[in-house]
Amino acid sequence: METEPSYLVESRNRCKAAGLDPAKFPVPAHVLSHSQLIRQQIKYGEILSVARFFSDRILSLLNNTPLVILITDDAGYILEIYGDESMKMMMVQTGITIGIQMNEKDMGTNVISLSLQERKPIEIIGDGHYHHFLHDSACYGVPFSFSDINGLAGTVAIMTSVQFQSPFPLSLLSNMVDSMEREILLRRKNRTQHLLTHIMLNTLRSGIIITDKFGSITEFNQFAEQITCYEKKDVLCQSVFSLEPIGQYLFEVLRQGEKFEDVELTITNGSGQKFILLFDALPIYDDHHELMGAYAQFRDITDRCELEKQVIVSEKYSAIGKMAAGFAHEIRNPLTSIMGFMQLLMERARKTQQEIPYADIMYLELQRVNKLVTDFVLMAKPSVPDRKLCIAQNVLTETVQLMESQTILNGITLDTDFHTEPLPLFIDPIQMKQVFINVIQNAIEAIGSRRGRIVVSLKQDPHTQCAVIQIHDNGSGMTEDEIKHIVNPFFTTKEDGLGLGLSVSYRIIENHKGKISVSSEKGVGTLFTIQLPIHHASDC
Repeated sequence: METEPSYLVESRNRCKAAGLDPAKFPVPAHVLSHSQLIRQQIKYGEILSVARFFSDRILSLLNNTPLVILITDDAGYILEIYGDESMKMMMVQTGITIGIQMNEKDMGTNVISLSLQERKPIEIIGDGHYHHFLHDSACYGVPFSFSDINGLAGTVAIMTSVQFQSPFPLSLLSNMVDSMEREILLRRKNRTQHLLTHIMLNTLRSGIIITDKFGSITEFNQFAEQITCYEKKDVLCQSVFSLEPIGQYLFEVLRQGEKFEDVELTITNGSGQKFILLFDALPIYDDHHELMGAYAQFRDITDRCELEKQVIVSEKYSAIGKMAAGFAHEIRNPLTSIMGFMQLLMERARKTQQEIPYADIMYLELQRVNKLVTDFVLMAKPSVPDRKLCIAQNVLTETVQLMESQTILNGITLDTDFHTEPLPLFIDPIQMKQVFINVIQNAIEAIGSRRGRIVVSLKQDPHTQCAVIQIHDNGSGMTEDEIKHIVNPFFTTKEDGLGLGLSVSYRIIENHKGKISVSSEKGVGTLFTIQLPIHHASDC
């Protein structure tokens, strides 16, 4: 016969000395209130969650054995009970329930108080218990103390029928305690990694899309939401292939394992915003080189592309500026002399009533060359506007009168629709007339030989406090690509044009702190809109 451990004998002696009646059910003297129990369960939340996971595995492994598993805190208070419902009911009848303290003084000899006291695994079989009601039970308890998990301690215990006694449950509990700490630390590490991944994904100024091997979206970060106007909750588990043009690239990634780097994509999202993206995509493989999914990232380079366009235009202006300086110096002086002599010859011819063949044509061509030189210089370095207080209606009326003869000769109707109240502008009237003439002249040439109509309108925008001048024609119109380039020097849609008129006009409007925009449809017509700030008395 095996000798009982001394701590077990001493425990029963202490119970006897304390006057506990082994034939009666013990009455717990210390029970947690509902709020105290909730606080302890929250404090031990991670441990209880992991204990539940391993308890389910033990209960599954011993599914033919009626047993319960108890989890306590470091003072022996029962926080959870898992297992056989009939045994739970029996325990309730004997006063062993969640929230009571399993101390030796009140509850007699038990594995929970002894494992906490001895700090080692304990088993009590049958009459090793002090109270008779436990003589049909086999109980096993193992203490835990997790220094890396807020220093929490307690016990895990198993209670079953004495007929199912074996050394196996104690080994199971010891392994369970060892595994619990590792599992909790692993879960914490995974949560930390998940949090870091979440922070990284959602603070990147790049869109991230991750899919499984079937193309279903598994990750969609905040920047991807901003660019596409799709919310993550709406696209998760949805097919990425419908997300064009990104979907067609990921289709190739998943189908053939292709990689894409620095692909420039243009997308228009659900709000009508257009973005230029620098796009990368590659397949994701596991350790066995099996395809798991696809990864895509994209950066918004819209501003960079716009800046590059501005730099290109600026470089053109710079080149023209250098050329214009030499051009004006080399050509203007002899041109002025030639024009002077030409005027002198024409004056003499008029006095002597002689006819110089093609004199008028020659003089007009010289004036055209002179204007070309002036346009070059103005576009390269526009002169500072000589601003004066002008009434917008007057400037426009004078411009329309200047252009009426050309419209009549071309069979074009030129109508006006002006704001009734005078709109004061602080502008250079000569430069501004040049802008209006350039735009109206373009409209005339766009209409060509067919009979057409040009409407010049003026109104006030109450929101921006600007005068809005619109010049609308029903001419040949322009494509979207032509509209993008009309500001560029030397770009023209006319066979004999040099592409300087609108470039000069844009620079003049820019120097007046105004804005100019154009909308057009091929074969339908074109609308130029010019906005200029209205002058107020308080501006003086």
